[in-house]
Amino acid sequence: MQLEVKRVNNDKVMQAFLAIPSRVYGEMDIPPWAAASTMRSMFNVLLNPGLKHIEYANFVAFDGNQPVGRITAAIDSLNPRIGEGFWGSFECIDSTEVAAELLETAAGWLREKKKNVMLGPATLNTNQYVGLLIKGFESEVYKEIPYNPPYYQNLVESTGLVKAHDLECYKWHLPETLPNALQMGHKLEGVIIRPINYFNFIKEAKIIQELYNKIFPKMWGFLPITHGDAQAMVLGLVNSVPPDLFLIAEVHRKPAGIHLAIPHKKPQRDRSGGKVRLAIGGVMPEFRKKGLHRLMLKECYKQCRKLGLVTGEVSQVTESNDVKSKIISPIIGKEITKIYRVYKKDL
Repeated sequence: MQLEVKRVNNDKVMQAFLAIPSRVYGEMDIPPWAAASTMRSMFNVLLNPGLKHIEYANFVAFDGNQPVGRITAAIDSLNPRIGEGFWGSFECIDSTEVAAELLETAAGWLREKKKNVMLGPATLNTNQYVGLLIKGFESEVYKEIPYNPPYYQNLVESTGLVKAHDLECYKWHLPETLPNALQMGHKLEGVIIRPINYFNFIKEAKIIQELYNKIFPKMWGFLPITHGDAQAMVLGLVNSVPPDLFLIAEVHRKPAGIHLAIPHKKPQRDRSGGKVRLAIGGVMPEFRKKGLHRLMLKECYKQCRKLGLVTGEVSQVTESNDVKSKIISPIIGKEITKIYRVYKKDL
């Protein structure tokens, strides 16, 4: 094998970068998040405002003239862990030689940027596509979360990268009768749980930014989002998430919580059997332990059932998150369907 890794600095190399998934998955089986159109949007600052606070470099590995792998190295100026950089967009043929060359290239770029640890896979940062699937390959692949061939785990671990953290996905059944844990009362007055107003997305994005940045700062891998990031998130969900599945809680008109469930396919009220992924759920610190989280999940249950969504997944819960014992186990259950692993390497 005659390997050469090139940085993407022209259209020809970018085309090779975009073509790698077809080599790995085949033309018909490329995951939506790895599709050329998705990647083009990811690296377009007009469509991904996160690039305003992210610096990145894309690389392609060639065996002669044949592209055989790709990787992205990135740093985020908003990252509170200032020594941390990311690797992502990783796609590779089943070759430890190619994988090692790609990961070392990403590590070298991050060293030049004075970073001391490399974390990934995380495409651009930990707010986007995160984790390497290591368990649950037979499970449903839901929107907006990664998928990869089983051999990727060996490729990554053979280069010396070690576990940083695991993200877990749980089986979610939505029975006609609410679970007993959701029928409990709450200790709050002045509570309103409302659907997002997509028509006023600028104002709603400001609320989402505030909620996200105040709810999740102690979560593993947290990076704050900007107003632009939140706007892009909202606009990216308009065509796939009904407003009733994107819930905002207010207590005496103050933003208090957020809940986002993403249908696997466009739901229809007159049909049952649909699937859904619970992507985000959280409550402001001052409103915790008062029943608001259960109240929001109860409303989510009701709206999902109305849309014929009866089963699904609670996705990518950090293994260190205490919500597992307080919310997921008693209400959702304990059946883990997938595990995604994030790896690290000291630089």
